[in-house]
Amino acid sequence: MAIEAETTMTLIDAPDDDERAVITDGLRAYNEAQAGYSDSRAVAVLVTDPETKKVVGGLLGRTSLGLLRVDAVFLPEDLRRGRLGSRILAMAEEEGRRRGCTRAVLSTLHFQAPGFYLKQGWEVAARIDCEPPGHTRFYMTKKLA
Repeated sequence: MAIEAETTMTLIDAPDDDERAVITDGLRAYNEAQAGYSDSRAVAVLVTDPETKKVVGGLLGRTSLGLLRVDAVFLPEDLRRGRLGSRILAMAEEEGRRRGCTRAVLSTLHFQAPGFYLKQGWEVAARIDCEPPGHTRFYMTKKLA
């Protein structure tokens, strides 16, 4: 497919599901053709309130081509003690291992939880200063095998 002179580009901040699917499905097909297989799967560890049965926190991520990617981890303040976060992360890591992942990656800001991840055996792969001044983003990794 050649880009024609009348092809347009539009910058938006809220693509709809169909627009997002064109990009994600296209990339997935390309990756599968290059790697020879596709094993991308979502992974989630959900924490539910015992009384309401509603989700109150947890972890969202994805496994693909031997890599566990942790996209988001959240627990309300009152659940951030008692090793619940450690157990959530360990469950996701174990599921990654079960799916054949040998490494995990995540991103966290300095005011979120880099110290927590370091205590869980994660290492800082990169640190990048970001806005506002004085803030730092950490890209972290952990060997799972």
